[in-house]
Amino acid sequence: MKGLFRYFVFGSWWVSLCAAAMGLLTWLELTGSWWNWPLFTFILGCTLVIYNMNMLSGLHELREFGTESKRHHWCLDNERLMKFTLLFGLVLSGSSVWFLNQAILLLMLPLGLVALAYTIPIFRRKATKIRLREIGLWKIFLIASVWTGMTVILPAVHLYGFEQILELISWQVALGRFLFILAITIPFDIRDLVNDAKKGVRTIPSVIGWQRSVVLAQFLLVIFMFLVYHRIGANHPYFLGYLASTTLVSAGVSVATPQRSDFYCSFWLEGTMILQALSVIILSG
Repeated sequence: MKGLFRYFVFGSWWVSLCAAAMGLLTWLELTGSWWNWPLFTFILGCTLVIYNMNMLSGLHELREFGTESKRHHWCLDNERLMKFTLLFGLVLSGSSVWFLNQAILLLMLPLGLVALAYTIPIFRRKATKIRLREIGLWKIFLIASVWTGMTVILPAVHLYGFEQILELISWQVALGRFLFILAITIPFDIRDLVNDAKKGVRTIPSVIGWQRSVVLAQFLLVIFMFLVYHRIGANHPYFLGYLASTTLVSAGVSVATPQRSDFYCSFWLEGTMILQALSVIILSG
């Protein structure tokens, strides 16, 4: 059972369910209905592909430099299983995309290129090839941008097609989602301070310190809730769900330190996305 749970978390099923839940939350915001199976399946499959590709592309580096991360050790010991999961994600996304608005295929091109550049070293810095995540302070903003594209813009394009660009609500939700993802991603960079320092990767915590980074994450959550209030108001059925979940997320972010375990980030913090989706869906009902 313990091995199955590790696969569920470290094999990226958990984070993929979180992404799919965020997509359904957007669908609820846009349509008033929370369920759309092609959208759920497509986002789930794409996230499985992106995350397992990211880990597989970094295995050589982990073997060369070593790691103290339990997740990294699991990945080193389960390379074949990650490849199988990646292929399964391709099947899920490939079989469901045909039930979505075909304008999504054009949206996936730039998102796919960014995800590819994030996971595979295709840029050259001096004599070595690097990934986008290893260039300056880009990593956290790339993550938030791709997540926003996958969980907000993609559902909006599925609903509105190319007219999505004219829909104010989709951009309002996108801005809030971007800030929310930034806030819960900062603790990941706090956890990775030592490993990022070994690789020479600059992150927000390495520049301003991890304590100030916690304060920054809290501030981003405050702005996020202000945007929710501005968009829907305190009397809207969704507001209580957002308020309750964001309060719990803030509590989780507040205890971030460089010593936090992989499960704190990979399970509890990532799980705040499912928490937010369920809170809005349940408390609005």
